[in-house]
Amino acid sequence: MSKKVLFCGGGNMAEGVLRSVLKKGVVEREQVTVNDLVQDRCSYLEATYGVKAVVDGRAAMMEADVIVVAVLPQIVSVVAENIKKHAKEDALVISIAAGVTIATLERFLGGNRKIVRVMPNTMGQVANGHSAVKLNGNVDDNEKAFVDAFLGALGQVMYLDEDKFAEFTAYSCSGPMWIYLMADALVDAGVYAGFSRAQAKEITIKNLLGVAMILDETGVTPKSRVDEMCSPGGVTIEGFKSLQENGFTYAVMESVNAAVQKSKKIQEENNKNEG
Repeated sequence: MSKKVLFCGGGNMAEGVLRSVLKKGVVEREQVTVNDLVQDRCSYLEATYGVKAVVDGRAAMMEADVIVVAVLPQIVSVVAENIKKHAKEDALVISIAAGVTIATLERFLGGNRKIVRVMPNTMGQVANGHSAVKLNGNVDDNEKAFVDAFLGALGQVMYLDEDKFAEFTAYSCSGPMWIYLMADALVDAGVYAGFSRAQAKEITIKNLLGVAMILDETGVTPKSRVDEMCSPGGVTIEGFKSLQENGFTYAVMESVNAAVQKSKKIQEENNKNEG
């Protein structure tokens, strides 16, 4: 039997998840309801995805088998109160609210609830990139299988302890930024070398795709491919030398570390507020 799914919140993140699970056929659109407080947003979601979207979600919550909490962290307590009042005891609660721990959700909802904490990756829009996941002890194997399929529509699923979520947020969720920035720099470099911007963009995109496919399909390390390409006294090693002289590897590592430290600081502040 198809599960009835309720999205609490109809913002961009919720829409991204909704789009992916419908596209992959993980859920049937007739079984999906989105609860958003803005009527115009509800009208948009209904027209775009063919799902039911309502301002008052209490009736849908009573029937939902799966409840996706997709609201700002400061609103989670309000949504949780409605779940406590109206949702079935065995409903599976999947939270994609940033920084809200399972302990906090259990405190809001009660210790008997089935809870899944998720940190999605923005690459879910192309069904690639990892979502970090942590289950509480009430989620059984069948529900875990549903979680795998549901989040698998967004890409890959990585089960992590919550003490790694801050690092995951910085390294994985922010990770595409470094790739975008490198791609942008390569396009500029191509223009400087004499190509049109369109040509430089096309070359850069195909190189990025090719590199990703080789690394993914062969299992070789990036460093081994760099070594293979840098023939003695050649063009490529000259470019490599210039990058390293300008601190490329160090700059990337320091940038990632800065993001990790910021993510940890935010998590620590959230934990203090939860306490």
